[in-house]
Amino acid sequence: MARSQEKKKVIVKVDESTNPIVVSFPGGLPESVENHKVKAPQFVWQKSNGTNKRGRTVVGYDRHCIYSASARGFLYDDRRTKICVGVYDKKRGSVQLFEGATKGTVFSLRQSVPTYAHESGDVESNLSGTAAGPNIFEDFGSQKKRRVLKSQAANRVDVNHVVGAGTNSQVVNQIMQGQAMSESNKKAIADSKHADTERKTANEVALEEARKQLIPEYNQNASDPSKVFNAKSIAGEKAWGRVHRKVTACLHQDNPIDTVVQSIFERDWCDFVIKLVKEVSPDSKSSAFRITCAILVNWMAKFYQMNKSKRSIEAVSESKSSHFGIPIEVVTRCLELFATAIPSTKLDSDTGKKVACYVMSKQNKEKMIMHILLLFMIAGGTSMKIADIGIIAESLKVPVEDCSALLKYAGCTIARKGNKLSATLKTPLKFPKVGRRNRR
Repeated sequence: MARSQEKKKVIVKVDESTNPIVVSFPGGLPESVENHKVKAPQFVWQKSNGTNKRGRTVVGYDRHCIYSASARGFLYDDRRTKICVGVYDKKRGSVQLFEGATKGTVFSLRQSVPTYAHESGDVESNLSGTAAGPNIFEDFGSQKKRRVLKSQAANRVDVNHVVGAGTNSQVVNQIMQGQAMSESNKKAIADSKHADTERKTANEVALEEARKQLIPEYNQNASDPSKVFNAKSIAGEKAWGRVHRKVTACLHQDNPIDTVVQSIFERDWCDFVIKLVKEVSPDSKSSAFRITCAILVNWMAKFYQMNKSKRSIEAVSESKSSHFGIPIEVVTRCLELFATAIPSTKLDSDTGKKVACYVMSKQNKEKMIMHILLLFMIAGGTSMKIADIGIIAESLKVPVEDCSALLKYAGCTIARKGNKLSATLKTPLKFPKVGRRNRR
């Protein structure tokens, strides 16, 4: 016996003005679904923005949650499966199918709770999805989900309640103070204790490391500009000691400044240095200090002038007193700070051993110019000012713009008056911020 077939008329309407909006609630159904006494959410259907004519947004809310979703509404849609809503008419015995709005799109509603109160009474209005999830399920989730969340919370371990752990733990303190942990890890743990606003960005950390490779050791917390850089640290203990002893002996003579000037051959003096030396009062307490700084600048400048164009520099035996008039201690210090050792095949004629060789790279030269400029600034007195950068640049055969850029990089303020550029170091010490140069 053949089965009887009953035909039903199906009508599909696609008029956008009557298309139903199909939504889903992945975060849990609204409270009104289970509790009919609660008012159902109210929704608004609107365009996303003025430029996208087909984009649509649906937004709704009830007494606890805000629901929102959007669709871009592309003109061409090649989806094979679309959502339709069927409405059965008992009187006519037919089903009318309405394609979902925006070409059958299902709007997956994101749920958010405007405010959640902490145990302390504070209100948090901008919780992330991960942080807000437990609160949402606690209020609107199923009984099973609530039991799972409670079980997870009960098994969560607070590090401060574990024996030998936490911020006040003796074990952690011993690790931090011991030698088993590297300095980089110690620094990372220390930085993690600061607020996000106090942490340095990767660019700032990289720039700070690059600056330390170029400028002398500095005290960023110094309140006095003359205390930011240490002249003795720049010169090195041996070089400083030799020059300072000679300067002190000269200052005990009848004509101290003339004696200082005559202690060095005239051809070995740099014009900008001898000018500064003659301006120093021999009776001042800082005279020996300032003149020592100036003479060290003079020898460093001469070393730079002699070696800046050489392809390689041979090491000088420390048994010698000087090298081309420069004290051997100063030569050794310059090679240590401003040159890079390279393999050498040349043998010493006396000892038969290989002679150490060095090369001054572009970065080495910039570093040496930086040290010369800052040491000369210290020699000028506690004002920490260079009145005319140009006279130093001219002596070193370096563009004055390069010298001013290096001083600015070291935290100095550059000023122009007429054709002269001056530099002043001020406190608190501020270095230029990270930035990109404009392309021309």
